[in-house]
Amino acid sequence: MTAVKNKRAKKNPLYVVTNDGKDVEQAEGMFDAVIKRFGLEPLMELFKSVLSMLSSQVGNYGFFLFLQEFVDEIVDSLEDIKAKIGAIVPIFS
Repeated sequence: MTAVKNKRAKKNPLYVVTNDGKDVEQAEGMFDAVIKRFGLEPLMELFKSVLSMLSSQVGNYGFFLFLQEFVDEIVDSLEDIKAKIGAIVPIFS
C-alpha cells in the first residue's frame, strides 16, 4: 500500500503557490500545504521546539500524562479544523 501511495504521490504531486505567484513549493500532504500556503512554518517550528522542551522535561508518569493530554487536545483541534475546511473545500475532507 505504501509503495502504491508513493508512486501515486510522484505522479500527482501537490504544489503550493506563495508570494503572489512568485514561489512554488511542493507539499507533502494537505496539512503541509495549508501550513505552507498560510506561512505557518515559523509557528510550527515554535510548536516543535516547545514540544521538544516539554518532552525532555518528562520525569514522572504524571507529567507524561499531562503532555499526552496536551498533544491529544492539539491534534483534536487540528482534526476539527480539517473537518470544517473539508465541508467547504472537498479536497481537505
